Amino acid sequence: MDKQQTTEKKGFFDIVNKWVFFSSGIALVIFVAFGCIAPQTFANGANAALNFVLKYFSWFITPVAFFMVIFCLWAGFSKFGKIKLGGPDAKPKMSKPVWFAIALTSGIAVGINYYGVYEPISFVYNPPAFLGVEPLSSGAILNSLKYTFLHWCLHPYAIYTTAGLCVVFLIYNAKKRYRVCTSLYPLLGKKTYGGIGNFIDAVAIFAIIGGIATSLGFATLQIARGLDTIVGFESNMVNWLIIIAIMTVFYTASSISGLHKGITYISNLNTVLYFFVLIFSFIVVDPIGVTELTITAIGQYFNEFINLSLFLDPIARTGWVGANNVFFNTWWMVFAPLIGLFLVKLAYGRTIREFVTVNLIAPVVFSFVWFGVFGGGSIILEKFFGTNIGQIVEQVGSDMALYAFFNQLPWSQFMNVIALLIVILSFVTLAESMTMSISAMTLKEFQDETGEASPPRIVSIFWGAIMALAAYTLLISGGTDALQTSVIVCGLPLCVIMVFMMASYFKSMKRLDEYDIYSKGDLSVYDTSEKERLERVAAAEAEASGSSVEKNE
Repeated sequence: MDKQQTTEKKGFFDIVNKWVFFSSGIALVIFVAFGCIAPQTFANGANAALNFVLKYFSWFITPVAFFMVIFCLWAGFSKFGKIKLGGPDAKPKMSKPVWFAIALTSGIAVGINYYGVYEPISFVYNPPAFLGVEPLSSGAILNSLKYTFLHWCLHPYAIYTTAGLCVVFLIYNAKKRYRVCTSLYPLLGKKTYGGIGNFIDAVAIFAIIGGIATSLGFATLQIARGLDTIVGFESNMVNWLIIIAIMTVFYTASSISGLHKGITYISNLNTVLYFFVLIFSFIVVDPIGVTELTITAIGQYFNEFINLSLFLDPIARTGWVGANNVFFNTWWMVFAPLIGLFLVKLAYGRTIREFVTVNLIAPVVFSFVWFGVFGGGSIILEKFFGTNIGQIVEQVGSDMALYAFFNQLPWSQFMNVIALLIVILSFVTLAESMTMSISAMTLKEFQDETGEASPPRIVSIFWGAIMALAAYTLLISGGTDALQTSVIVCGLPLCVIMVFMMASYFKSMKRLDEYDIYSKGDLSVYDTSEKERLERVAAAEAEASGSSVEKNE
């Protein structure tokens, strides 16, 4: 008898945390229903909430996102980085390449597909007004890539990794529950799993649905545009619904099959395709030009990192920072708690330092390359080869950017098919991983130490359907503007929660004797050399034995 059957025999209410499931579920059903019945009223209310957040809280969201980069580096490369998740004898459940593939494609894969060409080319033709540079000038080009790197490199992965760090140690080494609220256990103690914890988990689920709906909305637009470009399947509201319905059936069925049966294969295939289109585009565009532009932009990005990260446009007040920097930071924050929980499943048997390296450092390197090749490549085509990618995007829409790029290259029809396949697989990977994580979060208990859960199928189907309906609701109530608004509004409460999560993690590291059941504060048990560790244990036992003999004498 498999775990799914065993779980279902217990009964729905014996398995599900009804406070988290019903409070977040009912709120989201009302949200979706209101958006479908009165889309214009829904859009007006969302815009009012957006203006409130941007006016009064940009100053708060921006430095918090910046501090998370510092937090991750401290967590991974301080003395606490050698702590092994699950104890010194824990063995990893998957290889590092597979771990990296899943972490990469379940995080911002949908976003890099959509924005890889669109954002850099858009910034080149429409540079921020406060920079005072001309479109397609050298200043516009270099600033375009700097701000693209700001939005897609260190910050997003630092936010995800922060959320994962704040819960992974407590789950594996303090043996606390697999829930977002667990990250606050060092601050709240036993109250964590009462009403406060249920509220935090429900807020996290509500917010993540907003974030997922945004990503799936962008992916739907891009899939529809790809089908329109390749086979003439027009991008409109009816066809968006058809696409979302088909994708929902696919990713929900896949999520029910379990983590290792579904998402692993999809992520591996998607990663191979990513590297294929990267290498192809790098070779056929201008290898030397792309390399020089990317390296230059990376250098300027790091040189101005603090200024870029904290600039709030307080004098000109053009609104650009809110529409871009704050938007992207809050997009990552609404994903962070659930992405963090998902990353927990992959990290058993790894050290905290490895957790930071795989979830932060490695994906950032990949993002530099991705945006350097596609963003830098599209700029080079535009500047030196007289292409019209920017004009096509302006006329057709932002969802056309990736296909417009491939249309300038050899084998354009074939590459557009590959691009469409990547977008579809990224959609499935994101939705599948989030369906599993949200479903698991609404359960009372789990099947194993890595958080691998077997929720009743109806739970996975419900959350899969809600994500899809929320995405469609946002699309029909305002398209990309509604998607952007949803993220910023939902991101604020998560930003507040994550501040307390970091404080809680810091406390847990300072109180290892209380929270690490394996070391009790003695980090020497995590020495990487097994021989050295055994020798240290033997010496301690010998010393204890000697002390006992002396007392007897």
